[in-house]
Amino acid sequence: MATVEVRDLRKRYQDFLALDGVSLKAETGQLVTLLGPSGCGKSTTLRCLAGFLEANGGEITVDGESILGTPANRRGFGVVFQNYALFPHMTVAENIGYGLKIQKLPKSEIETRVYDAMKLVRLDGLGDRLPRAISGGQQQRVALARALVLKPKLLLLDEPLANLDARLRDEVRWLIRDLQQQSGITAFYVTHDQSEAMAMSDMVAVMKAGRVAQFATPREIYQKPTERYVADFTGEANFIPCQSVTPQGEGRYAITAAGATLELEGVPGITGPAELLLRPEALSLTAPEAGTFKGTVTKSAFLGAALHCEITLPDGSMLKLAAEPNHKVRTGEVVGIAIDNSHAWLMPEVAP
Repeated sequence: MATVEVRDLRKRYQDFLALDGVSLKAETGQLVTLLGPSGCGKSTTLRCLAGFLEANGGEITVDGESILGTPANRRGFGVVFQNYALFPHMTVAENIGYGLKIQKLPKSEIETRVYDAMKLVRLDGLGDRLPRAISGGQQQRVALARALVLKPKLLLLDEPLANLDARLRDEVRWLIRDLQQQSGITAFYVTHDQSEAMAMSDMVAVMKAGRVAQFATPREIYQKPTERYVADFTGEANFIPCQSVTPQGEGRYAITAAGATLELEGVPGITGPAELLLRPEALSLTAPEAGTFKGTVTKSAFLGAALHCEITLPDGSMLKLAAEPNHKVRTGEVVGIAIDNSHAWLMPEVAP
């Protein structure tokens, strides 16, 4: 267990700046997720943490002490890779115990710790099998057990669910989170999947072009993003340009947008053009005269659990929402859209 802090981390490959001042912190026992598309710097950050890459600037500390000059094999971290990296000629038990064997622990202690680790990740009875004789989900559990059996200060997971099908992803995702919480180990988790990040994390760093666009709790990232990039990457979102914005105090504004006047919260310090963020679940259909907005239904599709609607407002903006499945609307029908103001959020049009 450890407190880990990354400050102004930089990594350059010739003319390409892969990390441009990354700063974030994981308190003891937290799971911090690095979320973003390919090439944003999330895996590079993790590899610098692990010691596989040497940073060109910045600092990484564990419990207040710098680890930049410490080789990877002396950092005491557990790493779980996307491709599992299992030894094909070794059994499940031998793979899990390999690191302990390198440490030259007594055979009896290795056997006990391997047995406990296998039980922890629900691999009881599979110790004598080779990796090719078990499923992909079981192979990922072997990789996880191999990292945990070393009792690491820090657990690093690089896209660990990417090679699993949807059902197994859900199963192993909850297993990882349960084990991380039970053990109290500090962890960094890399993914491009926003649902994984939201479900598993204590804190999320949304990364963009080698920097951290926003570092906050999953709820804050989703409900109070600092810029459109973050809002787009963390779920379906509607954006409406504002015609006027008047500050009403720190982080609160009166606005006009698409013919409606609203008072709501937003990113503090907005002074220029702004846009209104409305998540689909913040919207509901109502009678035209009863809604905050009025618009025309341009698309509707019954999806079983919900009626998916797209509605065009008079200013040309388009809203997506999920209505009750028994709600019936026709293409071309004029409807009202009611807003839950607690889930409306104002952002600057240009990233801060």
